[in-house]
Amino acid sequence: MRKLAVGLWAAVFVFGGILAGRYWGQLSTPPAGSAATETRPAVATPTRLPPITLKDLREQSRSLSDWPNRTLLINFWATWCAPCREEMPLLEQLQQSMDPATLQVIGIALDRPEPVLRFVGETGISYPVLLGEEAATRAAEQFGEAFVGLPFSVLAAADGTILAIHTGQVSARDLAQIGTVAQQLATGELTPAAARVILQRNQKAPAR
Repeated sequence: MRKLAVGLWAAVFVFGGILAGRYWGQLSTPPAGSAATETRPAVATPTRLPPITLKDLREQSRSLSDWPNRTLLINFWATWCAPCREEMPLLEQLQQSMDPATLQVIGIALDRPEPVLRFVGETGISYPVLLGEEAATRAAEQFGEAFVGLPFSVLAAADGTILAIHTGQVSARDLAQIGTVAQQLATGELTPAAARVILQRNQKAPAR
């Protein structure tokens, strides 16, 4: 019964992500009648990063505040989520190309420790990964209506302002834009408010 329950739980989040499609903007509202809206009460999407504390791969408690004064890209994922697994090499490439003092990618796995440790070991993911089935799910649910499935990513400025939320698999184009915005935030060329406008405008622009 436990295996069946876990399987159904996983299917709900994958189905929710498929329904949501790819979205990169300030706010995301789940489609009416989606699995997520049927199983969770509507909660407003926050404008600032909520406090999140979870265990890391060494079972040490870590908070998002452990990475201050930089842009954070927080990626919610699970080993049973195929699009999550596919996008993680791109996230690793972004992190390797950026100064961690400018941009830090943080993975949050809604999953059990064993498969997460195995996957990270096999793929060589180097950015921090936090995890917890129920605890990580509760962390994701703090983003309210924006969280409708996996993968799910949140971009936040150093002051905690949520710049953009992405439901679905990220692309190389998405991540290149994130890297540019993070650099400009670090140098003072952009304010968080201006970065939000740029990200929303670029999301609406057709891909070339």
